Amino acid sequence: MNRFSRYSFSVVGGLLRCHHVKSSRECQCRGVGRRSYTTPLTDPENKGAHSRGTNFDTLGAWDNRLDLPLQLEQSIKLGRPIPRIAFENIGYASVIGRREYQEDRVKIAEIGPDLLYCGVFDGHGGSIAADYISDFLEDHIAFWMKKEDDLRKVLRNSFIEVNNAFSRHLYFRNLDKKRPDFNGGTTATVCLLKDSVDLLVCHVGDSRAILCRGGKAQRLTIDHEPELQGEKTRIVNAGGHITFNSLGIASVNGRLAMTRSIGDVELKRFGVTAEPHVKGMEIKHGGDAFMVLLTDGITYVMNDQEIIDIICSCTDPKEAANLITDQALQFGSEDNSSAIVVPFGAWGKYSSTAYNVPYSFGRNILGKRYH
Repeated sequence: MNRFSRYSFSVVGGLLRCHHVKSSRECQCRGVGRRSYTTPLTDPENKGAHSRGTNFDTLGAWDNRLDLPLQLEQSIKLGRPIPRIAFENIGYASVIGRREYQEDRVKIAEIGPDLLYCGVFDGHGGSIAADYISDFLEDHIAFWMKKEDDLRKVLRNSFIEVNNAFSRHLYFRNLDKKRPDFNGGTTATVCLLKDSVDLLVCHVGDSRAILCRGGKAQRLTIDHEPELQGEKTRIVNAGGHITFNSLGIASVNGRLAMTRSIGDVELKRFGVTAEPHVKGMEIKHGGDAFMVLLTDGITYVMNDQEIIDIICSCTDPKEAANLITDQALQFGSEDNSSAIVVPFGAWGKYSSTAYNVPYSFGRNILGKRYH
């Protein structure tokens, strides 16, 4: 039997209410949309010790500790409670680490009605490309949204066009130079969240997006590395070549450790492309706790599940973003580290017991450092 068949919905006072229809026990979903439900006798949504002590009802509603308001129109449309994820709910952090310069950039904005935009950009060869893309990519997205209803096409066109615009920017910037510099480039991992439900992730390079679903890490991006067969074939067919350094790290023409990027103008003729990968999915707020966007200063020293477990140990997304960048430093990262943590309906559901966060002197001395 469908687990929703025992319940019916109505909207009362701006809240989505559930009316108990047929059950022998007390209704567990009283007061959906506010923090006033009763503790159930059983808790079928909890699965294992990682969720013990946190009560979730059978509707997939949540006690997420963030007081997220109800997205009323989407809740009625989909027949289940949908929280409204807003700009102020998102946590982000960016640290220079052991590098001399900060080449990472992060961007968060609301670029339309119930349309949230987040992006991380990891520059190389200087910060010029990351600066340009973080400043202007959302303008390209807004422009293409006026011409296209399909957000996949909007993102693809925006990536291609902002790459072309950046190439022209570099050309005019170098007109008066005897030795033109066209080496700047950047990764770009961007997400659009529509109506707090429809998620699109678009990316080039090796910055990463990871979803926490059911307490487990689900990677939403592909690291565009020269060792991937499809990427390698494209580079070789375009006249480029793949080389390896003394550490066994592959690169294109001995210069770039990724096969897709924005910028890197001189390598575009050798198959390095700005054509992005786009992935779409529906957020299931009953089981999806958060999404995190990261640069490789973090992913180089931690695997996906370690990152998820660390974030699950935090009380809010702002603390999580600061803690994950701090842990990257403790684990030996020598690169800039940046993270954006976007909470969903199941935030706080999967409190991690599998991972003990290492001692941080700064965190313990400055108790509110991460808030």
